[in-house]
Amino acid sequence: MIKKLEVCSFNIIDFNKIIKQKVSRIELCINKEVGGITPPEKDIAYATSKKTPIHPIIRPRPGNFTYNTKELSKMINSIEYCKDVGCRGVVFGVLDDKNSVDYKKCEILVKESKGMSLTFHMAFDLTDDPFESMEKIIDLGFERILTRGQKQNAEDGINLINKLVDKSKERISIMPGAGVRSSNINLFLKNKKIKEFHSSCYINNSFSERELEKLIKTIEENQN
Repeated sequence: MIKKLEVCSFNIIDFNKIIKQKVSRIELCINKEVGGITPPEKDIAYATSKKTPIHPIIRPRPGNFTYNTKELSKMINSIEYCKDVGCRGVVFGVLDDKNSVDYKKCEILVKESKGMSLTFHMAFDLTDDPFESMEKIIDLGFERILTRGQKQNAEDGINLINKLVDKSKERISIMPGAGVRSSNINLFLKNKKIKEFHSSCYINNSFSERELEKLIKTIEENQN
């Protein structure tokens, strides 16, 4: 089984550094300080002109993940644009006011995303019942869940991540993210059922090419 690495890029400068390396795909967004929101169309168009698969985040604003009709419409427009320019996938998540997966609104976005790979992002970590939420996300047709195990970072949340992996029975990919680095990736590599990893490769508040190289090397060595 080949372990896949997704790298999060918050700007085009970092993006151009990331595509020099052997990554599986790039989650494209802007505004790291608020956890990432949808990048401008010009960034999406530029990124998709390169060879690495691009999965833009579809998040219209900072804050919670409960969206009104106007915001949902904006998300639909972003998805349509991503599809038109050839993005391989998109990343989104919608919750209701009870911190559960908003099935109906997610279903609308899933239908708009037909033909693209789907990731349910870290809105998952705010849900009250992660196992029930995972079942809804599987039923909706998502390919993966990006999660930090409902803790501040994935290392602290590793117990829940491992439980989710077991409960998923490989019906969906559980992808650890938030603080995944070369220094702790072996904690996740121990679980052979974890197929994908997510990292921004930020060290001291800036993207580190050296960290990305070390992360790739560690994953490759584990597969040999």
